[in-house]
Parts: sequence; structure tokens; C-alpha cells
Amino acid sequence: MFFSELVVGLVLVALAFVAGFVKGRSSRADRAKSASDPTARTGSAPASQAGGPAGPTSGRRSPASVLRQAPAAEAPLPSITSVRSWGYQLQDLDVKRAAASHFDLLVIDYAKDGTDDTALTPAEVARIQAKPDGGRRLVLAYLSIGEAESYRFYWRKPWSRQRPAWLLRENPDWDQNYAVCFWDPEWQALLFGNPEAYLDKILAQGFDGIYLDKCDVTEDLRRRERKAAATRTDLEGDMVELVRRLADYARRTRPGFLVVMQNAETLLERAELRRAIDAVAKEELLFGLDAAEKANDRDEIDWARKRLDLVRTDGKPVLVVEYLDNGAKIAQAAKATRDFGYVLYVADKDRELDSLREDPSVA
Repeated sequence: MFFSELVVGLVLVALAFVAGFVKGRSSRADRAKSASDPTARTGSAPASQAGGPAGPTSGRRSPASVLRQAPAAEAPLPSITSVRSWGYQLQDLDVKRAAASHFDLLVIDYAKDGTDDTALTPAEVARIQAKPDGGRRLVLAYLSIGEAESYRFYWRKPWSRQRPAWLLRENPDWDQNYAVCFWDPEWQALLFGNPEAYLDKILAQGFDGIYLDKCDVTEDLRRRERKAAATRTDLEGDMVELVRRLADYARRTRPGFLVVMQNAETLLERAELRRAIDAVAKEELLFGLDAAEKANDRDEIDWARKRLDLVRTDGKPVLVVEYLDNGAKIAQAAKATRDFGYVLYVADKDRELDSLREDPSVA
């Protein structure tokens, strides 16, 4: 009996040894195959590791496991105070070329040709926001709040024959641009406060902010629309209130939404306006007020800078756009704006803003 049990035991030990040997050979063969054929290492991870970070000895993940992973985090939204370069294009936008540019900030129209039919999609806005180096750029939508433009989605054909009371005469310097009584509730309803309003469309597209133009329409009204201007006791105060309301509305919808105002330096004297904006932009600070590429008078430059510097003192950027083709004047503008602490963009002399110019001498 004892002998039989001993034989059985020896047989079981031998079988176990053989099984272990075979298993060991199989494991070594698998490891050798993995070393020579990387695709052999793309199997599913154990349940305890699924979706976790790859360890130092992990192989490539299979396409299925890549799809199961959470998408990579987007590049963080930069502060506007970190902007060191910017571009400005309002016509003939090429999304691919805009995305390939190296600007920290871009100002563009919400649509490729200014009409609702060519409005940028959220995906196109997101593409422009991604810089070629993987970083994130700020993208602002142009928005004129002191003039109505007859090619915009809100324009009604009957207005050509019978204008609403708030719609005034055409700007003699810019075709299809009409001064407005910007304080009028009907005009403001076209700008913001409902899904079909201008600002609301911009918010839905995913822009980082707005670039407000014609906030200086107050000056035009006093010169050319005196009857309308005479109905208001504080035109500048009315404009400050509109900017503030636009900013508050946008930031309630999207915290951190940026508001940049172009020109209208007189408004910068009001602290409530400076609190409402994140930066200011100035056209033709150094050249072009009297004629293309002609140097501005020193007193005009100093007057503007005194007000622009109020914004700088508040810790907010000053953007400048000059319309120049002359190389020497471009170099002069680049040096002056660097000395002032402003961020310069040089556009083509024709002021059409139909392309992006990346000039290394300006950086």
C-alpha cells in the first residue's frame, strides 16, 4: 500500500514538473515574439490597468484602447496680458492659413465674407484657436456697435426705402456702413440678448471674445447727426453703458470672455469703461491720420498715448495697428511701439484687412 502511494506521488511530481517546463517555454516564446514583433504587445490590459497611464514597460496600445481613452486636455487658455503678437483680418479669411499663423491673438470676422451664409462653424473657430506649436491662441470676433452694416444678417430690405428711426445716414468714408442711435433698444436687441442676436451668435461659435469697433461714433453724430445727438445729455456715457452691458451679458454666459475696444480714446478717461474692457486697440497711432503712411503730428500721438497709457497702468495691453508698406516706416513703428510697451501689427497700406501679414521685423 505504501509503495503504491509512493509511485502515485512520484508520478504527480513528474507531471507537475513537465507542465511547469512547458509553461515556462511558452512564456519565454511569447516574450521573444513580443520583442521581435511589436504588434504582439497590443493586447488588452488587465482590468486593474485599463484606461490607466502606460507604465515604463508598457507596449503600444491597440486602436480600441486608444479610442477608450479620454481625449487629451486642450491647451490652456492664455491670458491676454501674455500676448506678444497679434493679427487682424476681416475679409477673405482662409481658415487653414489663419490656423497656420504664429500670432498669439487674432481678430477676425465671425463670417468669411461678412454674411450669415459663410459664418464660421465652432470647429473652424477651434481650428484657428490651435497654434501650430500645439499652444493656444486667442481669437476675437469683430463687432461694430456704433454703425449698422447693410451686408449683415440683421439688415432688412425695407430699410433701404424706409429706415427705422434709429438708423441714420451712411458713413461718407465707408460704403454700406450707417450710423445708428446706439442707445436705442431696437438696435441693442440686434446686438445681444437673444439667440439670433449678433453677440449671441459669436458666443455660440466659441470665440474667446469680441473686438468692438465704432465706439467713437459719438464724434460722428456730433458732426453729421446733430439732431440725434442733441437728444442725449451724455453720448459718451451712453456708449460706456452699452459696452458695460455687452461685457456683463457675455461674461454671464461665458466667464472670462474678453472685450477689446478699438479707438475711442476719450472713453478711456472713464474708469467704468476701463473696468469693462480687457485691452484697447488703436489704429494709426503713428502714421496715416492725414494721409496714407504720413507721420502723425507729435501732439496727436501724445494725446492718444496719454489715454492709452491709462489702460497700461491698469495692467491691460494696448494693441496698435499701423497701415504701412514702407519698410523704413515699419521699422520705425516697431521700435516706437516696443518703447511704449504696446503690441504692434502692421497691415497693408490699403487698409482692406484682407490678408494676414507676418513680418519678423515687427516681433
